[in-house]
Amino acid sequence: MNITWKKTWPDRDNDGTATTDALPGISARVYLENGTRHWYWFVNGKAAISRGQEDTKDAAKAAVEAEFRRLAEKH
Repeated sequence: MNITWKKTWPDRDNDGTATTDALPGISARVYLENGTRHWYWFVNGKAAISRGQEDTKDAAKAAVEAEFRRLAEKH
């Protein structure tokens, strides 16, 4: 499964989106909310699929990647 990560906004390093070729129409976002220490993530298509929060950016990205794998197994 190929996962592509990109910045959501060009001027924000702490905000990114992800897509995968295995799940057309489904995307994810990982971001650090201003003034907080937690990284938030969510996966959605036409509606929300899953979401959570982690202590680090790497952990949030790993959660998204695990969710992509779980969803791909169901398709």
